Amino acid sequence: MSPKGHSFPFIIFAVFFSTSMFARAENIDLSDRRGIQEMVVSVKFLDRVVEMYKEIGGWEVAYRGSAPAAQAVQWGLPEDTMIEQAVLRVPGLEKGYLRLVKFVDVEQVRIRSSARPFDTGAIFNFNTLVKDLEGVFEEMRDHGFVGFADPTYYTIFGKEYGGAMLRGHDGVVINLLYRVDDPYADVPPFTKMSHVVNATQMVADYDENLDFFQNKLGWHMRWKAAPEWPEDGSNNMSIPNNLLLDGTVTEMAASFIFEPDADGGSIEIFKFTGASGADFSGRAHPPNLGVLMYRVHVSDLEAYAAKIICNGVEVVRPMAIVPIALYGSVASMIIKAPSGVWIELFEQQSID
Repeated sequence: MSPKGHSFPFIIFAVFFSTSMFARAENIDLSDRRGIQEMVVSVKFLDRVVEMYKEIGGWEVAYRGSAPAAQAVQWGLPEDTMIEQAVLRVPGLEKGYLRLVKFVDVEQVRIRSSARPFDTGAIFNFNTLVKDLEGVFEEMRDHGFVGFADPTYYTIFGKEYGGAMLRGHDGVVINLLYRVDDPYADVPPFTKMSHVVNATQMVADYDENLDFFQNKLGWHMRWKAAPEWPEDGSNNMSIPNNLLLDGTVTEMAASFIFEPDADGGSIEIFKFTGASGADFSGRAHPPNLGVLMYRVHVSDLEAYAAKIICNGVEVVRPMAIVPIALYGSVASMIIKAPSGVWIELFEQQSID
């Protein structure tokens, strides 16, 4: 029986760990949260990247230490794999985390190596809101990020937005989002960059992914649309302007959250037609470098797992009890999206 009285019909790892493992940070209560809690990003130089995000994002380190052996096992790696980690967040906030992990002395490749936006497979970017688009854009360039284009402005749902995408460490792409007209009253306070609000997948088969998130996972579709770019065709995806203007290249996107009132982040799928490239779906797993996976908190994971398995969702790693820093003991199960992306579903069992 699990700590909540569930009997898991899956493989359970017997994990013993010292409660002092999490003594450096207070665990948070996730009982009211459903949806994406954090993004996991694999990096080569942990110290350097931590300091960079503190500077460009105004974020703080919520936890720093080693992951337990059970984490490596749940990610399909040898038990003796060393994993160093740091969790970054908007100061004091308890959602939208960025968990940086460094796999020590293992062979790795970049997940989306030298990728262009229209290359498919794996997670393309993660998104944060900014209030000073031009300023954060320049500061990120000062730290070695390169923009796909200078900041651009566009219309979607009748509202004006600004955006810029930049690629930096380990092939990671960050999408900066700026609200031209809307206030930020619905967003927890931040200084430079907000918490992680979304992460996007570039997909090869749009309909298959719609079906996966909407029907197989049963997530709520927030919206389905295509951006309206300026009359000159300028865009933050570095697509040749003329190809957008003459309709050679078109775009479709959809956004999903776990439930209509879920407090966690969203997953976006994006599809280009008229432009195709490499497919990186086979690299979207540990210990490779880049934006690695979504971590989604779920209430009653056993029941949800049974439901989605009946719907044909592929399970990559069966359910196990794993200690995760800041969350305590959790039940964890990993599934795979059509784009090869890993989604770690977890349910907090104990915060002690």
